[in-house]
Amino acid sequence: MLYLYIINTIKTKNRLNNMNIEEFLNNATKCWHFAIDIAWDQNQRNNDISRGTCLKDRSFFRSLLGTDQISVFMQAVELADKVATKEDMDVLLPQILEHMKTKFPPSLASNEYEEGMSVRYATLANNYCYLHFRNAKYPESFLKYPAYFAQNIKYIMDKAQKEHNCNTLYTATWLNSLPKFLKFFPQEWHDNLTDTIPYGPTMGWQGQFINGAGLLNEATAKKFLETGVLPYARRESHCSFEEMRKHLTKLGF
Repeated sequence: MLYLYIINTIKTKNRLNNMNIEEFLNNATKCWHFAIDIAWDQNQRNNDISRGTCLKDRSFFRSLLGTDQISVFMQAVELADKVATKEDMDVLLPQILEHMKTKFPPSLASNEYEEGMSVRYATLANNYCYLHFRNAKYPESFLKYPAYFAQNIKYIMDKAQKEHNCNTLYTATWLNSLPKFLKFFPQEWHDNLTDTIPYGPTMGWQGQFINGAGLLNEATAKKFLETGVLPYARRESHCSFEEMRKHLTKLGF
């Protein structure tokens, strides 16, 4: 979904609630055209991959809609392999905008995250704690609040250890290509960084296309279309709770 944050102050709630639906739908239109641009561009760079497959697996389309389980998603995937031009795809834009109207106003809550938290976890095998992220510091990045982010991580480790006997942090995300994110993690994390598949339809790849205000990050989008390569590769890594706690202590947290 295009808005993946929770609002934890009255001021921020008011700003979000005051968003004009025309602004919201204008942004959705930009995101739709960005998704189509990606599909055409990736197909031209990879002739063995159809435009429809690029739209389904490599574009921003699923992230825009917040799902791939509605009819317009597969209609678009099928149409991409039939039309002559990108402009022909806009026959589906009214349906897309009707769907997006159901997302307005943007959600102010999430059942997956605790209130005010930008981090949650899931469990994996081998006592791994899989970190997931969102921006609960709208309209700024949560990474601008180091103490807050460090406290989120410490809280998650304590909770995961107590409730599921986890002892190892893990995640796979584009944030692992961002220096201001990586500074929070110990050398063990840096040593274990590994590239994943280069493209995918989830926020692990595509979160980089959303700015702090929850809108399309047009600078990152432009760079992707110019190069055909994601500006921030999705990478995975892991480290022990012990090394993470030591590192956060060294950072003063």
